[in-house]
Amino acid sequence: MKIILTGSTGFIGGEILTQCLEHASITSIVVLSRRPIESLASHPKAKVVIMEDFKTYPEAVIQEISDADACIWALGTYDGNLEVEVEYPAAFAKAILQGKKSGKFRYVHLGGAFTVEDQERSLWFMPAARRGRGLGELKIRTFAKENGCEDRWETIVMKPSGVLKKDRFTFLGEAVRDCVTIIKSDECAASMVDVALHGSEKGIWLNDAMIARGRLILGQ
Repeated sequence: MKIILTGSTGFIGGEILTQCLEHASITSIVVLSRRPIESLASHPKAKVVIMEDFKTYPEAVIQEISDADACIWALGTYDGNLEVEVEYPAAFAKAILQGKKSGKFRYVHLGGAFTVEDQERSLWFMPAARRGRGLGELKIRTFAKENGCEDRWETIVMKPSGVLKKDRFTFLGEAVRDCVTIIKSDECAASMVDVALHGSEKGIWLNDAMIARGRLILGQ
């Protein structure tokens, strides 16, 4: 299976990349990145495609990604930047549909538990970030229906709550971790990789379901 990945330099995206590289069912990974990734320079499964602008997909890039089966989109912001949250995924989706000749493409989007799709909702805590990311989730979640391509495109939004690097859980007991609904980065990544590989009957995954799936896959 050929996978596309964005956001691989972030701590969640980095864990997703590691698991994709180790997964036997994933034979090829295209990493869309603004800069070279030295650790992947000679990796047999990975190819880094440099993106000068995530809103523009030259023909050469479209050719590189057009035969992919799925994408894990882990590119996002902490401030709800609409260019990154809304315009980048939309441009990617259009590029995929432009190049893909057959089959249904699966798109797995890293969202958040506290994002808000309703842009009129009154918020007191991080309103711009939560609305911006929520609008991005809404737009990509409804992309197929609005563009008449439900037979060619599938969106699954993953909504973890607090995500911590897996090694930081050494200092937290399970009871504390469960009370504050934190998910480990490896559990988050494992659930997203699994959904990208096998699909899902539901279009939105919440934190508890991600933890359960991640723990099952990792054998915890």
